[in-house]
Amino acid sequence: MRLLPRICKSFAPGLLALALTGAPDSHSAEQLGAAIASAHPLATAAGHEILGRGGNAFDAAVAVAAVLAVVEPYASGLGGGGLWLLHRAADGRQVMVDARETAPAGVKPELYVDGSGKPVPAATTRGGTAAAIPGTPAALVHVAAHYGALPLTATLAPAIRHARDGFQVDERYARSAASRERLLRDDAEASRIFLDGDRAPRAGWRLRQADLAATLEVLAREGSAGFYDGPVGRALVESVNRGGRRMAPCRSDHLPRDRARAPALSVPWRVRHDRNAAFRRWYCARAKPADARAL
Repeated sequence: MRLLPRICKSFAPGLLALALTGAPDSHSAEQLGAAIASAHPLATAAGHEILGRGGNAFDAAVAVAAVLAVVEPYASGLGGGGLWLLHRAADGRQVMVDARETAPAGVKPELYVDGSGKPVPAATTRGGTAAAIPGTPAALVHVAAHYGALPLTATLAPAIRHARDGFQVDERYARSAASRERLLRDDAEASRIFLDGDRAPRAGWRLRQADLAATLEVLAREGSAGFYDGPVGRALVESVNRGGRRMAPCRSDHLPRDRARAPALSVPWRVRHDRNAAFRRWYCARAKPADARAL
């Protein structure tokens, strides 16, 4: 059985931030005064479900992130990474969990820059050269183990349910699939999972992801080793290398780090619209053996 969903080749992975306040209790999330903000109603509902089962804010964040990996394959996923800004009210601890993807050890600059110093077209956006070692699976395990109150088997249950039983896609999914229809159709597995008879589905179509459900179940039972070691890690490496990458076998000691322990700061910020150029510069600067360090 294939355990790793092949979504990285066509849909960009990522992780959306979640904001939540509250305390664990047996009462409903509304009674606790919890507020959850996510990009999808099923993810928000999962956070409330976990709070209602006695989980804390960190458990809810894990549940929300995992469900987003199921319902937003165009923006989120186990194949991506993220940064988690956490505040623990009990002792005032504030920390940034660095779970960004890292470059594989075998990456060479010439994969991204040609002999004249120009970026190789699509090298950072398509195929194996656009893939890195995922950080999201390790982050889910790390946050649950160090900050949560419930086991992963509980916090990942909503995501496993939606992946296994399916959910009705919305207009945003339909638009994203339509914009990537040709690329999805070119990959047999991607077409089987994300398209409706080789065509971009309309809103209301039910998306089922049995392989993703199996991967999440292994992650819930075995932790990071369940993803990075064994069949899942090997499937990841083989798929990426077929797409032109040079990825070595993954290891379960690729874990996220708690980086910031100083009080959080609020600063003005600005979004760059030239995302592809910024992405290329990041890869040219970071894609070298020295950067294949722990997630």
